[in-house]
Amino acid sequence: MSKEFNYTICPVANASYIAANHGFLNERLEKIGYTPVRLQTLEQEHWKEHFTYENDRLFREGGNTPPIWAKSRGAEPVLIGINLIPGQQAIVVRADSDIKTVADLKGKKIGIPDRINVTIDHQKTATIEGFEVALKSAGLSKDDVEWVYIVDEKPDYPNGTAKWTFKPGLDFEALDEGKVDAVFVKLSASEIVLEDKKYRKLINLVADQDSVDPVNNEWPNVLTVSRKLAEEEPQVVVEYLKAAIQAARWAKDHKDEAEALLAEQTHGTVEQYRRAYPADFYKQLEPNFSEAGLKSLQTRAQFLYDHGFTKSVVDVASWANRSFLERALKELEEEE
Repeated sequence: MSKEFNYTICPVANASYIAANHGFLNERLEKIGYTPVRLQTLEQEHWKEHFTYENDRLFREGGNTPPIWAKSRGAEPVLIGINLIPGQQAIVVRADSDIKTVADLKGKKIGIPDRINVTIDHQKTATIEGFEVALKSAGLSKDDVEWVYIVDEKPDYPNGTAKWTFKPGLDFEALDEGKVDAVFVKLSASEIVLEDKKYRKLINLVADQDSVDPVNNEWPNVLTVSRKLAEEEPQVVVEYLKAAIQAARWAKDHKDEAEALLAEQTHGTVEQYRRAYPADFYKQLEPNFSEAGLKSLQTRAQFLYDHGFTKSVVDVASWANRSFLERALKELEEEE
């Protein structure tokens, strides 16, 4: 009888989505008697586990805020891979605004979504850090602007379904009404917004990584697994990683197909995806433990603690478990 485990994937570019939707994940796991079950196909009461990790049999790939937050609160997700995929992080103003450069934000009102009924407000964390990074690039600090918190009472899954779709929120309403002067938006959603010519991109934080360190919720992207599953059924973890690596390597030879899949995953068109992600995205999907990735994740963990989002600073060096990735790479080499 096949055993089941759950997986959940954020709406960001990553290898897990390709693995799950191009058959690599099912093929690998079924060979050893396991069935992957997407978390969001379960009853809605389980969907919060995407954030809380209150699930002993869960893989998750995506934004780093929930796993860091959950770990700081006593959950035990195991970090089994990191990836730096530079999706666009944009500061947006109205097209008719007199704000032409980041330096012009001095004294202006910055819109911060404040989602008071969600498990962990990763959007709020991303917006605050995005603006702080942008301001720093112009020699400014958070004290040089006025922070306007825009309360949003919608829950994690406001429409009662697990399918996430992007729609400009209350922060964009505030921008339209002149209550704030600039907002933050990222990934394919940024290009969905910018197709409306009433908005203008002030800066893309990932465009010049020599002068800006664009650490944020999706920089880096992280792959984690429940500790109980990792400890008691380690080969499942190895096979999952092999499927993700296989998917990433497949993408290198199938750019157009990978692009179509990840455009679907990020809820944009292929053209919107192309504008939001670099042309060589398909070469960068493989999970790893690069020094740059580890450093960025530690910077992110420190930011979340410093801003009161987590209860402790997660030590990324001790959190990272390289053993599963090393085994996966070795077994793939032996297979080849």
